Amino acid sequence: MDPQDLPSHVAFPAAAAAPCPACGGSDTHSFYRLQGIPVHSCVLLEDADRAKAFPTGDLELAACAHCGFIFNQLFDPARIDYSEDYVETQGCSGTFRSFLEGTIQGLLKGRECANQLMVEIGCGRGDFLEQLCRAADARGIGIDPSSTAGRVDLRAGRGLSFLQESYSKKHLALDARAIFCRHTLEHLPKVQDLVALVFKHLESRSDNWTFFEVPDSLRILKEGAFWDVYYEHCSYFSEASLGRIFESAGFVIKDLDLVYGRQYLHLLAQPGTCAADQACKDPAQMLQAVQIFRGTCCATIARWHKLLHGHPPGTVALWGSGSKATGFLTTVGNHDRIDCVVDINPDKHGRFVAGTGHEIVAPAALKGRPIRTLIIMNPIYTDEITTDVQALGLNPQVLTL
Repeated sequence: MDPQDLPSHVAFPAAAAAPCPACGGSDTHSFYRLQGIPVHSCVLLEDADRAKAFPTGDLELAACAHCGFIFNQLFDPARIDYSEDYVETQGCSGTFRSFLEGTIQGLLKGRECANQLMVEIGCGRGDFLEQLCRAADARGIGIDPSSTAGRVDLRAGRGLSFLQESYSKKHLALDARAIFCRHTLEHLPKVQDLVALVFKHLESRSDNWTFFEVPDSLRILKEGAFWDVYYEHCSYFSEASLGRIFESAGFVIKDLDLVYGRQYLHLLAQPGTCAADQACKDPAQMLQAVQIFRGTCCATIARWHKLLHGHPPGTVALWGSGSKATGFLTTVGNHDRIDCVVDINPDKHGRFVAGTGHEIVAPAALKGRPIRTLIIMNPIYTDEITTDVQALGLNPQVLTL
């Protein structure tokens, strides 16, 4: 697809950008712009009209040549409201639950955590903290201004409690052995502020530790995965940029790995002094990926645009109603070809996708619909979803992003 043939709200600017919010560097350049996209990608709307009228904002990604950090320079935190209508959990999936269990087992291996305090920043509904404290026989405190932790077992481990507020200096009084933060850092425009505060919280003991999980943006750039770019994700990380932020704050990085089909970065760190040979990778790989993103993104948009255009209206369904579905729908177009979005989470059934108003339905709702093609929004769930489709007695063409 020629860039001139792209949807009108998609552009690839090349201009100097704002200073880097991670390192303060001035050598920054914008490279990807989306106009009028939903300010939330996981919100559940009660009717199609309300979903189509959901507030929108503009996004313009910029990259820092010094540290490789990528940020949305048009992000406005005042537009963000993580209410109870925001549902980001993947906990209904057996594949994801197995991943979460393995993550917790790996974190606790060789660490004595019984009766210690585990703090989670951005705990959401508290699923991870519940599993963690039960496995560690530990106490847990979840901190999140939008916490809706009403379904977890507050007796798990040595007991759980939740604070519906933002993590701040006042929480330094909590005697935490470890601090966890999963899929929260990418929602913050000033990432170094949070990391510095976590370091201050843990620096009194060298055996204290922290664990962060964030999406990996290098994959997004290399694959042209436009569906993984959303308004509320204002910060994007590679191994190099994430490691640099933590080392600059005073942490020693113990592990920094790609996981979950290379979609996420896992970082484990402790307070200390970083040795010269532990310095993080150069950001060159990230910057090279930024340079090729225009081509990879145009190619992926063209591929999906052509595929959808080749279908009669209402004969395509997406499986997975999370951020990827919102990003896909609001970027690629051809909405009338897509009949609905399938999800196994019963909390989402009968709700509608922000921006386009597509209905979210249960898998059984596919029966009787003229679906020729099913597009899986996350390839890591392919085996699980294929099994579910076969159990329904359906045989559509199955594709993955």
